[in-house]
Amino acid sequence: MKVLLINAEAFHVKHKAAIPLGLLSIATYLEKNGHTAVILDRALENTPAAKTLDAFKPDLVGVAAPAFKCFADAVRVSQEVKRRGIPVVWGGAVTSLMPGIVLDSGAADFVVVGEGEITLLELIAALENNTPPGEVNGLAFRENGSTVFTCEREPADLAELPVIDFKFVDPRRYFVRNVACERMLHVYASKGCVCRCTYCYNPAYCGGLWRARPPAYYLEEIRCLVEQYGMDGVCFADDLLTPDSARLAAFCENIRASGLRFIWGGELRADCCTRENLQSMYDTGCRWLYFGIESGVPERQKLIGKCLNLDKAKQTLAWCREIGIVTSASFILNFPGLESDELRRTVAYMLSLGADLLIPSFYGPIPKSALYEQLVAQGLMRPPANYREWEKIKMMDLFGANYSAVPDRELRVVSAHFYLRNFFWKYEDGGQSRVYVKKAFGQVREFLGRGGLRSLLLLARAAGEFAQVVFYATAFPAIRKRYGLK
Repeated sequence: MKVLLINAEAFHVKHKAAIPLGLLSIATYLEKNGHTAVILDRALENTPAAKTLDAFKPDLVGVAAPAFKCFADAVRVSQEVKRRGIPVVWGGAVTSLMPGIVLDSGAADFVVVGEGEITLLELIAALENNTPPGEVNGLAFRENGSTVFTCEREPADLAELPVIDFKFVDPRRYFVRNVACERMLHVYASKGCVCRCTYCYNPAYCGGLWRARPPAYYLEEIRCLVEQYGMDGVCFADDLLTPDSARLAAFCENIRASGLRFIWGGELRADCCTRENLQSMYDTGCRWLYFGIESGVPERQKLIGKCLNLDKAKQTLAWCREIGIVTSASFILNFPGLESDELRRTVAYMLSLGADLLIPSFYGPIPKSALYEQLVAQGLMRPPANYREWEKIKMMDLFGANYSAVPDRELRVVSAHFYLRNFFWKYEDGGQSRVYVKKAFGQVREFLGRGGLRSLLLLARAAGEFAQVVFYATAFPAIRKRYGLK
């Protein structure tokens, strides 16, 4: 069967598109099982979907909507496909958590609930053999006006999935500049997370399960990307690189034994590694780490289920500083019910942490997360009724509904202060480099190179948002003083 896999775009994009690892894994898996796959990444391509559909003539189309902001494009593309009488299947973490909403939109015939490789292969077999789709585990579809959920699919042994073949895209188009590297790409070494954070999608999507890939798989992918495409940096896309010190030591030993030399970074809990771990990481090429700390208040740590040891986190970042690993630490400024005094405590902890980059973010509800269910149960939030309402949900760097007791303006001022600080941060390693200034100018050059109205609109929006950051970071000195921001 011929399968077209489409990565939907979001109009509101500030960062360069990441290489679509999920679709690449599915395409590789399908091809190894006798099917033909093509990837259309609308986050990168200007090619109209209709042109690809008419040229390739697929028998089935898979659509990935990685975020709420992608829903509108995913629906438009799906409608284009359905006009040709081709079945459409949606997949991804977000759609897995809200299959009913997707099916109600009429855009999809099927929704894969969970990982896509095995489920999609079995769905193809059912379509080819004209057998009931209800026999395929991990699937949702409409039948006689009702949503049907088949049996839950057990998470795959990642050794069953192949080494990713990158021929379906041009990896060089996804290169980004980062600390100590110019041509970074994403690779994944594991899936899932052992943590049970109440604001996160992972407990509902992965069930608290963390699974490692065979080291030979991701090391072979890295070797290919280095030798064939010139990649010089890897951002491990894992939600949690490793859950403990012993696995982290083994991870570093696998990189060392491979003989590969590349710059890398990833995401870790800030209380699960030793100084020896960090030194081994540096020695094998690690130059940056991302830590999701989220709150500087122990009581909030318990409430959100993260239960991070804040003293250990501070020690970990001090070790990173001594060794030479650049650190980013993220904090959610407006958890539901959070008051100004608690935010002041978190800001004080942020300033004492010694992180190179302090990443402020705003809370946004995620379907099936414990905190979302709590908001709904308390009557503080009405569940979005359709995909258009979900599309309006804002989070991370976009300010939306504020469920905290902190005034909107104060949240914007605190956030803007740290964003402006990060923008002008210098990375020092035999010289000084303003990494994010360079990234911003690189993005501008790329958009101008693409041309077209959409690129100009994106640039105008980005410029407007940067002006807003400067305004909030500088126009309210009394608020800055209240939170100890200079």
